[in-house]
Amino acid sequence: MAIDFRVQDFRYPIAIGRLRRTLERTQWLPREELKAYQLERLRAVLRQASARVPFYRDLFKQRGVKAEDIHSAEDLARLLPLLSKEAVRKAGDRLLAEDAARYSPRPYSTSGSTGAPVTFYLDKGANILEFVYYWRHWSWAGYRLGDRFAELGSQYFLNRPHLRNAACSWQPHLRRLMLNSSRISVESAREVGNAIRKYRPRFLKGMASPVYFLALSLKEAGSNDLSLRAVFSTGEVITPAYRAMAEQVFHCKVLDSYGHMERTAGISQCLEGGYHVVDDYGLLEVIDRKPGLGGDSSSGQVVGTGLYNMAMPLIRYEVGDTIELFDEGRSCACGRTLPLVKAIHGRQEDVVVTPDGRYITSIFILPEFVRGVRFAQFVQETEKTLSIRVVPGAGWDSAQAEALQARAGDLVGPGMDIRIVQILEEDILTDPSGKRRAVISHANRTS
Repeated sequence: MAIDFRVQDFRYPIAIGRLRRTLERTQWLPREELKAYQLERLRAVLRQASARVPFYRDLFKQRGVKAEDIHSAEDLARLLPLLSKEAVRKAGDRLLAEDAARYSPRPYSTSGSTGAPVTFYLDKGANILEFVYYWRHWSWAGYRLGDRFAELGSQYFLNRPHLRNAACSWQPHLRRLMLNSSRISVESAREVGNAIRKYRPRFLKGMASPVYFLALSLKEAGSNDLSLRAVFSTGEVITPAYRAMAEQVFHCKVLDSYGHMERTAGISQCLEGGYHVVDDYGLLEVIDRKPGLGGDSSSGQVVGTGLYNMAMPLIRYEVGDTIELFDEGRSCACGRTLPLVKAIHGRQEDVVVTPDGRYITSIFILPEFVRGVRFAQFVQETEKTLSIRVVPGAGWDSAQAEALQARAGDLVGPGMDIRIVQILEEDILTDPSGKRRAVISHANRTS
């Protein structure tokens, strides 16, 4: 989710306004009408895929399926196979529509936090959707377009060498206070606290663990006067401890959300605490369901289908996360008809703790800045030792190894012994579930 949007991505005021009006309406529609809207969007994507996307044109032909054969989510699951991340990697540009240029696509890459990165394209419609989606979700907590807000992240600072060691940066044209998640510490918290007092953001957005560590550092620095309207948590599971700390320090509610960079499915939390599947954003399926612990739910794997990206449609895409569903449908006190899920059991990245007490939560993005890394695994063995285990690909050499080591040094600072270890793919460490995690820490001091 660490996308550094450009202002020009959203210079479509008519289209943005039209979709905003639509999504304001659809969140309250009766369930059958909401499903009808979702199906209308799905059919548009299926027509585009079957007619102009080589990968899907061949698939539809092989299966003897036509776009008009699909009248429901059940039909989609019955007639078309799952699309894995590996299939996306292998398909490459065959997943790109032949008329993609008309939709102004841009290439993106996943962080590779649970495997090798996946490259894909997002178009104008997908970017408009993302903007409106966040606009609507934030408005549930009282946000109005143009309100000042703060955002936690590291990529913004890494992409701007003159700001790499800065704790924060104010963007007056966006009314956004950027906070450097790689510089979180008790010492920097005082500077961040002063910036929040100066620029007066009303909301804060960030991944769950950086929000927690920022709140913890502010508390330890004695800052107890920073009141916000809401904190928006994204990108990883928020634990009760994370939520409690943020709500205590910022004197407001935390509204969580779930999504992924490929934008095929989304879940947003309302002020009543309900986690709503955003059916007017994407089509979310849950497969391989198993009984939950509470006796009233089941858990399974997320599969998503995007409803707006015409340049590179992803249909029945295996996202790789787990969510928990109620066995029986429930309504929310907020009145929205978007369906509810019980819990999100997605990925939680381990935290690298630096010798000077900072918490690095996004170190797995570093391979994006060098060439030839097929897979990288960051293993912190002790407080002062960090191994970067690299499966090399085309373009990897000693210069890239030095660059990666330097980038890591920029993040963790002096005092950390950083070693680059070249490994084979079969040497990647896995957790008990078999997942190849990008960050493994044996020196986490947060408990």
